[in-house]
Amino acid sequence: MAKDSKRVTFVCNTCGSDLVTRDAWAEWDAEDQDWVLGAAFDYAFCHKCEEETRLVEVELAPARA
Repeated sequence: MAKDSKRVTFVCNTCGSDLVTRDAWAEWDAEDQDWVLGAAFDYAFCHKCEEETRLVEVELAPARA
């Protein structure tokens, strides 16, 4: 990642927690012998609220060198 790149995280729209997940699927890459993210879907879940949520992108402070 370039040093001037913006860093972000995603949080729950309701409570602000970053304990969130999204529905996704992975596909097997036979050459790399590893699972690779194939798609991320719209459904998001907050593990603090214990319910479906909408994710909000929040900018993080720049990484320290």
